[in-house]
Amino acid sequence: MSFKSRAKLSKELLGKYSVSIPRYTSYPTAPEWTEQFKEQDFLKAAHNANRAKSPVSLYFHLPFCESQCYFCGCNVVISKKKDITSPYLEHIKKEIINLGRLIDRERTVEQIHLGGGTPTYFSPEEITDFYKTLKDNFNISDDCETGIEVDPRVTSSEHIKTLAELGFNRISMGIQDFNPVVQNAINRLQSYEDTEKIIIHARDSGFKSINIDLIYGLPFQTKETFAETIDLILKLSPDRIALFHYAHLPQLIHHQGKYIPENSLPSSEEKIRIFQHSVDSLTENGYVFIGLDHFAKPDDELATARRNKTLHRNFQGYTTKSSCDLYGLGITAISNIQNTYSQNIKKLNPYYEAIDLNNFPVFRGIGLNKDDILRKEIIMKILCHGEFNKNEYFSSEFDLLKNLEDDGLISGTYDKSSRRILVTETGQFFLRNIAAVFDYYLQSKIGKQKVFSKSV
Repeated sequence: MSFKSRAKLSKELLGKYSVSIPRYTSYPTAPEWTEQFKEQDFLKAAHNANRAKSPVSLYFHLPFCESQCYFCGCNVVISKKKDITSPYLEHIKKEIINLGRLIDRERTVEQIHLGGGTPTYFSPEEITDFYKTLKDNFNISDDCETGIEVDPRVTSSEHIKTLAELGFNRISMGIQDFNPVVQNAINRLQSYEDTEKIIIHARDSGFKSINIDLIYGLPFQTKETFAETIDLILKLSPDRIALFHYAHLPQLIHHQGKYIPENSLPSSEEKIRIFQHSVDSLTENGYVFIGLDHFAKPDDELATARRNKTLHRNFQGYTTKSSCDLYGLGITAISNIQNTYSQNIKKLNPYYEAIDLNNFPVFRGIGLNKDDILRKEIIMKILCHGEFNKNEYFSSEFDLLKNLEDDGLISGTYDKSSRRILVTETGQFFLRNIAAVFDYYLQSKIGKQKVFSKSV
């Protein structure tokens, strides 16, 4: 979908819809998962997936970083002592072997992603050893989408060369903002030159897709300073761009409260100015606005999937691999197998203990009921396609939908001849708010109050 923002967003509209709601990388969202979901529930889901013969997606959480980025809400381990990697690699390799025995070898792995943390914290030799174990234990498709997150500050040319030789074909790197004042405030000093060097090397090494992550809403950002970053990004010409909204949650992420003062953050009005200008600049220069926070070049698979209505959303953002069962390995990694979600143990030592006992290190999860499945489907259609069909099952949600149409976020609720409800241009900025209408756990009076990031 080609998209240029002409929406007029009033302060009243921003004030009304700037509320704490989930990002909907899953439904039900993670706060609803419980420790009553056990290893045996994970095993049952895995056996169901074997019967279904569904393709496989593998995610590996490699949690180590050399320094703390103050904005980051990921589960990471900060250390400059690289020998910390050895026990982790030994245990995640054992988890790979155990999972390889569990998954039917007739099922092909169509997607592999190494996330973090900083996967290139590990040496090229360690990554090679890790990947050999992976290849020995899974049936990897010849055209598998194999991606890795890298930090240009700690990624060497030898890393890129090794990854290309192993068969990695997608690379994603965090930039966030090139402005030195912002970089200093978030403790992430990263030059344009170092970033450009890694991108050039990745292209020369045969990587077919390069993604860049940006964040708006960081301390001291303005529309004018972030516009300079966008201009530099356009020079780099990545295949995909993720433009995330900074989630300031100091009550949950304590280093945010310690290092990022509230008064350094841009206002909601300034953040929307930043986002609108970024959308306009990127789309004017040929990028397709995929939805919510992703952009891609018109010939990219994401753009094609958006046009074909085969786009999917998971914990890594938007993806084309909607038919895969996702298995997460490593601490805090998340799996989405059949109609279940589960998450691994979050701390290193308990994770090591579980693996040493040959257990799958499940910490919590949820099995979806029929209502969850229906709501998940409609939420994904809102986020991925910008439209959804009317359904009498959701008649109680119709008053809320009409309120959204009255505010110009959707259309079709009053049209009795139409079976579809469409997200408007203005509504593209409030996809999470629209999706939240169908979130039973959020809307229910008996639901527990949870803390989420602001929608805008």
